[in-house]
Amino acid sequence: MSASARLRSKVELALPAYGAPLDLLLQHQRARELFPRCLTVSYHVSRSMVPLMEAALERAQDLAPDDPVAAGLAAYLEHHIPEEMHSDEPGGAVVDDLAALGLDPDKVRALPVTPQIGELVAEQLAWISDDHPVAILGFLELEAHQADRATIERLIERTRLPREAFSQLLLHARLDLVHAAELHRVLDSLPLEPEHEQLIGLSALRSMSLVTEALLDALGGRTSPRVEAG
Repeated sequence: MSASARLRSKVELALPAYGAPLDLLLQHQRARELFPRCLTVSYHVSRSMVPLMEAALERAQDLAPDDPVAAGLAAYLEHHIPEEMHSDEPGGAVVDDLAALGLDPDKVRALPVTPQIGELVAEQLAWISDDHPVAILGFLELEAHQADRATIERLIERTRLPREAFSQLLLHARLDLVHAAELHRVLDSLPLEPEHEQLIGLSALRSMSLVTEALLDALGGRTSPRVEAG
């Protein structure tokens, strides 16, 4: 079994829980009101992705002369980081989607990060610094499990919100299948040791868990900042 297949077998157990927030949103009577809250969680994840990859790249470049895993990771990140820059600023494209809902972009940028995404970022930085930057590949495994186009179309119909507010979701429904396939090819090309695979699996499961918790809080309105569509 390949490294990517082993990773998929680990995350499969978490997929029902990871998909639960979207299922709840699609069935919720207040889906129109709650969607902007969920999109702010997506903003915090998107805003964090490029800085985390840059931190992993810097650490991988430091290790690369004596570490073939780090060298291969650095090569992958060097071309993948520009692919994830969908705006002049990290997360800026999601800000544009929120602006399509009538939200003030400056107020969106000023929103405090949700506790779960703050924890996710802290954990990734600790693994990158203290263990191995290959941990970032577990976080990037999230790209393999985005909502598909048909589901997003259902959400647009359910919420009756402007289509422009779903631009990034629609884009990632198309691009992330390609990105996920590339990620899995990289995983299978790296000379990973068991400890590397264990770290990547832990990173993937923790990322999925924390994003799920953040979205469930947004749906329940317990800890997420209150944002409404205009």
